[in-house]
Amino acid sequence: MDLGRNDPCHCGSGNKYKKCCSAKDAAARSAELAAEKAARFAAAAAAAEQEAEEADKPAGGPRSPNKPPAVDASKPRPKGPPPKNPNPIRRRAV
Repeated sequence: MDLGRNDPCHCGSGNKYKKCCSAKDAAARSAELAAEKAARFAAAAAAAEQEAEEADKPAGGPRSPNKPPAVDASKPRPKGPPPKNPNPIRRRAV
């Protein structure tokens, strides 16, 4: 059974739960959730580190579709603003 905010407090003080132990219980629940989140993060970091160690050698296959192409630093970058779109979308006021 859930304890409502306006029910008598479970500690026996005679006050309403919202005036007595509500804040302490909320802080305890928040700490539990933070500990669970930290544990999940640590497990994910350990798994990622293990995967990185296993995939230490670069694959000789084709480039991954999610990886951007390498930038050739020997080519100079064009100067000035980017070229304008020859067919911009024009919107009229309604």
